[in-house]
Amino acid sequence: MNTSGFCKSNSTFYSKRNPLPLPANPSLDVTTFISSQPHRGTTAFIDAATGHRLSFSELWTAVERVADCLHHDIGLKRGHVVLILSPNSIYIPVVSLAVMSLGAVVTTANTLNTAAEISRQLADSNPTLAFTTADLAPKLAGSGISVVLERVGSTRGVDVVGAVSEMMKKERRGQRVRDRVNEEDTAMMLYSSGTTGPSKGVITSHRNLTASVARFVSEKRIGGEVFLCTVPMFHTYGLLCFTMFTVAVGSTVVILRRFDLHGMMAAVEKYSATILALTPPVVVAMTNEADVIRAKYDLSSLRTVRCGGAPLSKEVTEGFMEKYPTVDILAGYALTESNGAGASIDTVEESRRYGSVGLLAPGVEARIVDPDTGRVMGVNQTGELWLRGPSISKGYFKNEEATNETINLEGWLKTGDICYIDEDGFLFVVDRLKELIKYKGYQVPPAELEALLVTHPDILDAAVIPFPDKEAGQYPMAYVTRKIESNLSEKQIIDFVSKQVAPYKKIRKKMADPSPPRSLIDSRSGFCKANSTFYTKRNPLGLPANPSLDVTTFISSQPHRGTTAFIDAATGHSLSFSDLWRAVDRVAECLHRDVGIRRGDVVLILSPNSIYIPVVCLSVMSLGAVVTTANTLNTAGEISKQIADSNPTLAFTTVQLAPKLPAGISIVLTEEERVGSTGGVNFVGSVSEMMRKEPRGQRVRDRVHQDDTAVMLYSSGTTGPSKGVLSSHGNLTAYVARMLTETSMHGTFICTVPMFHTYGLLTFAMATVAIGSTVVILRRFELNDMMAAVEKYKATTLLLVPPVLVAMVNEADSIKAKYDLSSLKTVRCGGAPLSKEATEGFLEKYPTVNIFQAYALTESNGGGAFIDTVEDSRRFGTSGPLTSDVEARIVDPDTGRFMGINQTGELWLKGPTIAKGYFKNQEATNETINAEGWLKTGDLCYIDEDGFVFVVDRLKELIKYKGYQVPPAELEALLITHPDILDAAVIPFPDKEAGQYPMAYVTRKVESNLSEKQVIEFISKQVAPYKKIRKVAFINSIPKTASGKTLRKDLIKLATSKL
Repeated sequence: MNTSGFCKSNSTFYSKRNPLPLPANPSLDVTTFISSQPHRGTTAFIDAATGHRLSFSELWTAVERVADCLHHDIGLKRGHVVLILSPNSIYIPVVSLAVMSLGAVVTTANTLNTAAEISRQLADSNPTLAFTTADLAPKLAGSGISVVLERVGSTRGVDVVGAVSEMMKKERRGQRVRDRVNEEDTAMMLYSSGTTGPSKGVITSHRNLTASVARFVSEKRIGGEVFLCTVPMFHTYGLLCFTMFTVAVGSTVVILRRFDLHGMMAAVEKYSATILALTPPVVVAMTNEADVIRAKYDLSSLRTVRCGGAPLSKEVTEGFMEKYPTVDILAGYALTESNGAGASIDTVEESRRYGSVGLLAPGVEARIVDPDTGRVMGVNQTGELWLRGPSISKGYFKNEEATNETINLEGWLKTGDICYIDEDGFLFVVDRLKELIKYKGYQVPPAELEALLVTHPDILDAAVIPFPDKEAGQYPMAYVTRKIESNLSEKQIIDFVSKQVAPYKKIRKKMADPSPPRSLIDSRSGFCKANSTFYTKRNPLGLPANPSLDVTTFISSQPHRGTTAFIDAATGHSLSFSDLWRAVDRVAECLHRDVGIRRGDVVLILSPNSIYIPVVCLSVMSLGAVVTTANTLNTAGEISKQIADSNPTLAFTTVQLAPKLPAGISIVLTEEERVGSTGGVNFVGSVSEMMRKEPRGQRVRDRVHQDDTAVMLYSSGTTGPSKGVLSSHGNLTAYVARMLTETSMHGTFICTVPMFHTYGLLTFAMATVAIGSTVVILRRFELNDMMAAVEKYKATTLLLVPPVLVAMVNEADSIKAKYDLSSLKTVRCGGAPLSKEATEGFLEKYPTVNIFQAYALTESNGGGAFIDTVEDSRRFGTSGPLTSDVEARIVDPDTGRFMGINQTGELWLKGPTIAKGYFKNQEATNETINAEGWLKTGDLCYIDEDGFVFVVDRLKELIKYKGYQVPPAELEALLITHPDILDAAVIPFPDKEAGQYPMAYVTRKVESNLSEKQVIEFISKQVAPYKKIRKVAFINSIPKTASGKTLRKDLIKLATSKL
């Protein structure tokens, strides 16, 4: 061997560190080994949030007491599996050490996992018992597993058999009875991340863990330090480091329940922390925020950052050291399968070897193997890293095939990482084996280019992937996250990298807002890990290339076989498609020539549903003028405010509604009757007259661009003041183009939803016109009138909002007895989420009618999610897969972190239908639509493994009860299942002790004597204690918007006005 540690005779690299001594006792469990280590430590753990401390003596007393309870009271034995599902906590070390002392096996689950993901892990690992919190216990509901909570409490759907806090207080029995544990027994089974395949349980023995702890104990310099635990304890990095290593050497660990950058910095200052254990993204965040952090916090105690979990680039290392010159940064390398063994940097001198993860750990041997030929390589030669030593795991649980592929018969672990070891024995990680880019025969490591990209001052994060190319095979393509307000271009990024790398390594394509190749997108969910984006699984959306195409022209250009466009349900008056387009042309001519409407002018429509609204809307937009609408139920004062904001040139309305308009505005009537100028209102014509007027020979119009505003619909204002949403011709064209692909949009529709709302206007003034479907228009909604129209006109499809659907369910028996609904095939429901209970109730009453849900916003112009097949409609509770015109992200509203499959957060949407912003309100625009075009919907959602969107609740409507988050929609869905309840709404009611608690407004059925106590008990039996309804008020009807959204702000005002 030489300075590299390489032995030519067997082509093996040996550690240059001191040999690793291990205990000889074959019956030594790792807990006993840890508890046997001498040190001078006093405080073992501190809860950063509460300041609660646990000394080492108290720790070991607690471990013994908990182990006693588990063995005697619960019957836990050697070989049993125990799941820990918990955020970081001082109880996790107690539980882990107690379980392993009994010879039982610790397994953990990511707290962010969904119930379904956890269920799959439970099915694989078959645990006897689970340790969790009251918040997380519902994820185990229905599993049949016994649960021990962190603290005393109860939760629905699980069998709670104790609490750790109580076990820690219970005096030990005289005898200590334990099963005999052998060092080869399994102690831990952590599930690997599954980034290169399905998640697998890694089997780790007591000997493996003892060897890892022994290695850490040999590093004498880390005893007596104060560590800050920010990494999750469910991961191997956190679990080994902070439940075993630090305990063995006597260091203090300050535990953060969850990671927050500034919370971490505050804890460093408060507890004089000396060492941080971090992952590379946190190191980068510390570097980016360095000026703010150093100005705000005293970090004089901090001496070392130990970084693991992924390779740390030279550029990041240098950037960190420049910002924090008094802090040493020591990198390390290990895998879940190696239990902390691999390589590490242990001294300041070693840390100056940039790009390296250090020297091989004590007791570790390594080989570098050519992945193509299997030939064992030498010094400074690149290949797959193989590791061997006493810390290497036994294999994968119930997966012999994966074990044999990863760990060979000689005990060599094939890491899957491309590495080399230099002449001084330092290990360098080049890339993952399967991630190398093959460019014209050259191998390009993505990690090298990513490390360069993040040094650019305008780049927050980056990922490099192989992009297929016929000539080159593959070339490097970069996904880049720019800093806010950066205008960094593709050319600038390519030039930046080109100056620093060999020609074959150049980046040749960059996407800041990427649509990655399909090979990178999970075909089942539509999720792309490269940019944390969900893509639609539907066929790509084709759009017209003409930049000067107005949406009216686009709609009128669509071929179809339709004959009748609109029918007035009350009069039977109909309008054929040819009559419709003739009318649109004539009205547009009159508006342009006689009234003087021009591109950019705003035209208000204030009218009940009418066959004239599509005519007016299409005419106005064809001129490049802007359509805005107002709710016919609004007061004159409310309409006056909207007019003051939008400043319309002209208004279309009826004689009855005209008095609501302010004096001075010109008016065109949407009905036959002509009225002279009265009360300051200037009548300049009627739509019917304009439709009869012959057009001139020439058609004069202003040129319209796709980016020009076409409609300005005012949002409902349920989460703030009403705002004018600016939608372009391009937005609406994309919406109509998508609707043309929907086969379920053909047939005869009944229009009951108001046309002043985005749902009604886009569907019945645009989509059905382009498709060639017939629309029967009800002037105003009345349930029996709608049913009569279905029968009379043999309607096939109803577009409804949830309250109308609930009314159909409640009145089903009388409706079916009175009307022939045999023609009705489909109900399309939108405007607000539809609960599973309402869906099932409808299908029970109308078994031959399919119910297709949808999700969209005024700001998304129909883009969002929808169901269009019977098969999909049976997936209750979902709004369907993403529409073909949007991409989606799920974003943690607290941290801004992008989430994955089955993780709940705020839904963000992006695509060609997303509106331009809010009229004269740049602040609201910037808050809602970011610089990259992502619309922040304000809805809490998740997208499941099949790409279906589930709406949980409005982000700002969650009720905060003693720190718990209670979704009103969940309680409302339960309330309307009560046979005596017609409708219900749940709001937050202020409370000094709890902060808020759920209060229900209930509309009872006629003649019902349902009481407040009965309502409260009905819910209490079905939910966790913190979700209980604690106050009920009865009301004649629940106030709602035209789209069916509950006006909670009105109910909150009503409830609090009585305080």
